Amino acid sequence: MSKRWLLRIASAVVVLNLLDAIFTLLYTSGHLAVEGNPLMDTALAASPVLFMITKLTLVSLCVFLLWRYGHRHSAMIGLIGSTVMYVILIGYHLSAVPMLISQL
Repeated sequence: MSKRWLLRIASAVVVLNLLDAIFTLLYTSGHLAVEGNPLMDTALAASPVLFMITKLTLVSLCVFLLWRYGHRHSAMIGLIGSTVMYVILIGYHLSAVPMLISQL
């Protein structure tokens, strides 16, 4: 797999992670969901800004490492798996948008 293709996949994970963070803030602030990750729940309880900084930083660092070692089969699998997971997660978020809108 080319470095350019890996960069596109890595970029997709970063963008999807940002969307996940935004949806998480919307759903948790509307009391429609809770953060399932204990580390991120602690950051969210402290501050939405801290939550965003923590989430975006940690995921971006992990994605960078996977991209950097993209020549290894396991890193490629990690990037592709992360992308698939985030696509499914964003689909889940989108399926709940009507519930979010009804709360407005």
